[in-house]
Amino acid sequence: MKMKVKMNKTLIAGLILAAFMVLIALIGPFIAPHELNHQVKIEYVVGQDGDGYVVAPPVAPGSKEYPLGTDKNGYDLLTKLLHGAKYTIFLSIGIAVARVAVGGLIGLLLGFYVKPQREGKEGTGKASFWSVLNGIPIFLIVWLMMIGITINPAASPFAMSMILAVVLLVVGVPSVASTVKEKTLIIRERQFVTASRSLGAGGWRIIGSHLIPHLKESFLILIVQEIILVLTLFGQLALFNVFVGGTTMYFDPPEYHSRTSEWAGLIGHNRMSFYANEWIFYVPLAAYALLIIGFALVSKGLEQRYNKMFSKFSHF
Repeated sequence: MKMKVKMNKTLIAGLILAAFMVLIALIGPFIAPHELNHQVKIEYVVGQDGDGYVVAPPVAPGSKEYPLGTDKNGYDLLTKLLHGAKYTIFLSIGIAVARVAVGGLIGLLLGFYVKPQREGKEGTGKASFWSVLNGIPIFLIVWLMMIGITINPAASPFAMSMILAVVLLVVGVPSVASTVKEKTLIIRERQFVTASRSLGAGGWRIIGSHLIPHLKESFLILIVQEIILVLTLFGQLALFNVFVGGTTMYFDPPEYHSRTSEWAGLIGHNRMSFYANEWIFYVPLAAYALLIIGFALVSKGLEQRYNKMFSKFSHF
């Protein structure tokens, strides 16, 4: 008797889109059509028919040399996207994995070793500590911590990216720990854990042999959800001129530019192009939206695959 296996189209579509974005981040700088400092200059060009015309930035999308167009300063948008992809994608994945690793371990320990609260004392004492941290607006904390050091920094773009990664890791751990703790509190009361404890198994053995295997699917989904949360934070910070890798500020008139061409930074410093030369804003926005959609489809597909709802919402 043949069994029909239902194809998870949502998961497959998400994996294809996410894998394509990761591939772009890996090979982007090598396939970029121009150098990152290549710039369209204002020039007068005479065609084969003898007619002359002026070439000046921004160049609209559609040409063979600049398929996605240029920004108002003449820099190729496709080249910027290909160079900035590694900061957007790899940094968000790294932060998400670190959050789940650190927060997951803390949540496991709290969920396994914490004593059950007595009735009437819920929401008080130590049990509410993580809930309190979980309710702090993360975006505001990160912005206040970064705004003083991100404008025209002396540190390299890589160093500034690592500083932001550490900040986002620290502020994101309480939310992950709270989520994993609640899941662990449920699993630790199941019969196989109780039986293992009664047979003399130690805490670490129970965690390694029973809790982690039963949470591995949830951890995977949580990592993908954290990637989406980090990408959302990147976008929110960019709207207030805090860019991944640092912000270069020019004066007279004041302008803020991303030092890494990271996708959220491109959206942030080109947001005023929404009203004129709109492709300068919409091109990086479309790439960023596709990236988030890809991971959102992976998250939804994994939930469908494991038939477990492990949703965690942001606390901005």
